[in-house]
Amino acid sequence: MTRGSPAAGKQFARQTQALIRLKRAILEDYSYRDLRQVNWRKRFARLGSTLRSSRSAWEFAHEAARLLAPARDIHLWLGVDGQVIPTYRRCVRRNIVPSLLPKLVPHLRRHNAVVVSGRFHDGIVYLCLWAWPAAAQRLLLPAYRVLGDAVVSGRPLIIDVRANIGGSEPSAARFAGRFVNRPVCYARHLTRRAGTFIGPIERWLKPNKARPRYQGRIAVLIGPGTVSSCESFVLMMKQVPGCKLIGQPTAGASGNPKPVDLGNGVIVYVPSWLDLALNGTCLEGRGVPPDIEVTMAVEVFGERDPVLTAALRWLRQSRTRTNTCHPPVRPNARKPVLPEFRRSHRHQSARNLAGPARTDVRGHGRKGGTG
Repeated sequence: MTRGSPAAGKQFARQTQALIRLKRAILEDYSYRDLRQVNWRKRFARLGSTLRSSRSAWEFAHEAARLLAPARDIHLWLGVDGQVIPTYRRCVRRNIVPSLLPKLVPHLRRHNAVVVSGRFHDGIVYLCLWAWPAAAQRLLLPAYRVLGDAVVSGRPLIIDVRANIGGSEPSAARFAGRFVNRPVCYARHLTRRAGTFIGPIERWLKPNKARPRYQGRIAVLIGPGTVSSCESFVLMMKQVPGCKLIGQPTAGASGNPKPVDLGNGVIVYVPSWLDLALNGTCLEGRGVPPDIEVTMAVEVFGERDPVLTAALRWLRQSRTRTNTCHPPVRPNARKPVLPEFRRSHRHQSARNLAGPARTDVRGHGRKGGTG
């Protein structure tokens, strides 16, 4: 394409319109726009000319990824021809060493790419889940079978999600529904649209009545590798009596990204919500804290698993008891604690915050990206 030709002029106009759409999506619809204190207007002004001069969708997407990189958000990414172009790659040391599991967990069995199970000599059941798939629900069938055996035996249960990358929140909710007998509220969120936050909206977990309920003691192992929709699963399990979260805080990365077509062959996926704990605290960058925190020194990696050891110790020391779920209780409608946003950010009115709406998690769309 020759510079100054009619075709080049059309391409320049097309990329200019795409840049305008991208800027509007970030300034008006990106829920974590101000979390990192990035001056987005200044950044668009400085790098906009490079995007307008892009000669292809791929070039535009790569330059846009560079522009958006300071957000440090794994749920903010671009797509071209079905290929993902990330704006940020999260590097973190997980508090689990998968290669150690065969040495530490008796009768360990890898059912498929998602489910691993085992059983300790005293009957404690171990279940490791690597994701919450949306399309391939059959991958979770072994997990349901293992849980069904635990229901019959009444043995304590370890659910290890320290390396769970997320996926579908409704899929996680169907599994978590095996542990409650009445609806429980587990989280809230605010949705950002056209420069305004809407909500808060409550997310409720319903019982899974298709299968028997598990009523034993549960240890859920968590850590920085517990991401996105799996963090919602952790919040669900936090409402289950007789369950303890053990390990380290989760990743604190949940955005429920929505696609925005830029009109030039590029789609940008923009996080649309602020994920909130029941007390209104924004979880982005903070994560869900454990009930029992277990740190792992670098030197123990590859040798032992202090988190698993702590879970076994707690389950063995806990007195056997029958868990009963509390009746559904609507938590106090407290004003959400938002990140340190600039005052220029337009928040929703106090009237909107006063009465949280309610939604069943099954009515909530799946999260994209890594979770």
